[in-house]
Amino acid sequence: MRHVSRRRMLIAMAGLAASGLAAACGATPTAAPAATQAPAAATEAPVAAAETKAAAPAGTVKVVYWGHDFMPRVTLDQKYIEQFQKEHENIQVEYVWSGDYDTKLRTALAAATGPDLFAQWNGEIGQFYMSGALVPIETTAFGIGSQQELMDEYDTPDKILAGALFEGKLYGIPNEVSTYGCFMNVKLWKEAGLDPEKDYTGYWDDFPELMEKLTKRDASGNITQFGWDFWWDDAFGYIVNMSEQLGVFPIDQDKYTANLEAEEVVSVMQFLADWVNKYKLGGPAYHYSQETFLTGTVATDGTNGSWGIPGMKDAHIDFVLRKLPTYKNHKNPNYMDTYAYFHMVSSRAKPEVQKAAWQLAYFLSQHPEDYLAQAGLLQPKKVLIQSKTFKDDPYLGVFLEEMQVNYYLPRIAGFVEVAEAVRRAVDRCVTENANPKESLATAQKEVTDILTKARAAAKGG
Repeated sequence: MRHVSRRRMLIAMAGLAASGLAAACGATPTAAPAATQAPAAATEAPVAAAETKAAAPAGTVKVVYWGHDFMPRVTLDQKYIEQFQKEHENIQVEYVWSGDYDTKLRTALAAATGPDLFAQWNGEIGQFYMSGALVPIETTAFGIGSQQELMDEYDTPDKILAGALFEGKLYGIPNEVSTYGCFMNVKLWKEAGLDPEKDYTGYWDDFPELMEKLTKRDASGNITQFGWDFWWDDAFGYIVNMSEQLGVFPIDQDKYTANLEAEEVVSVMQFLADWVNKYKLGGPAYHYSQETFLTGTVATDGTNGSWGIPGMKDAHIDFVLRKLPTYKNHKNPNYMDTYAYFHMVSSRAKPEVQKAAWQLAYFLSQHPEDYLAQAGLLQPKKVLIQSKTFKDDPYLGVFLEEMQVNYYLPRIAGFVEVAEAVRRAVDRCVTENANPKESLATAQKEVTDILTKARAAAKGG
């Protein structure tokens, strides 16, 4: 999924050694040192952390906290966990991070084991919520009078926090909120006789003609410089977001139904298929990724967020940043989706542990400038947006403007399976030249079956 590749890129940009890169691809989990040291058993197998907790001193509440192994954030987490424990002497935090975290967390929560507090992206939250693995935020635990008071700490909270809202209740505190922007390599645009400030219209309708001018091919017709290409691993995101721009939501997360055969969805699929087969401007065979823009062989990129900018600067790429494309006849003003990592609390934790876990989650959210400056992670709280750090940055405002109108991807049980079914439908069209309407009809049946079974399973039948 998109967040795994993004995290891998962040690690690369942080200049970690080969061992760190190996960890990002699925190494043995690493335990926190010193004040946040995890016991050996939890280090070796965090899935079983609930059964292997070390005994805490009498009167101490122990919180087991799991997260990904993005080390710039881990370092800050360690710093603030140590500070938190000094200010809350009755709370002990066992902090464990892992490279192959997603599967371990999913397995642990399904078995009613695992951590008390964990940070995970919104693609997983629907499954966790539907299976009863989560509890809503207890704002009184950290001295906030109401949920609304907490939400008011964030810019455009009905959009920014929508990824963790279910039936009016908030189930997570974000430690990172992201979206993508449109980056243009100034050098490559100028070489093509184009001005990125003037010639980028911001409309999908103009993209085939515009990006053809920025595309270079060898004698055999193979692309050697992309004008633009889609991140085909995230085909589900394009189908959903571009269809939403046209006014149709392909997946109804409330009713657990699919609308993949709608005319607007078919037109999006046709656009993606034409991009590969008619215009020959890219495709899955080229293995396009977020890192490709750093090589200087891509004129226009839409697979990076604010966290990608340091790597671009290190690569000495002069770029212009604008909002992602939409359609000229768009019905909704969204771009690509907003995605976030939320701190969530397990429903199987004891009440006093849940309270302590929310205290820790809120404490970690009180340092948005540090997490932005040192880890490149954006927490769009009003205090940050009003700060000199944010106002002096020439790029962050673009991402915030997108977040203010974007949607989250559907928060559903069976998310991974649904995304894969839609990706297969895209693959049929772009690699086998299948008819978009027929391919989406097949996907409609597959997704309907997945949603029906996933909802029933999550509710226990």
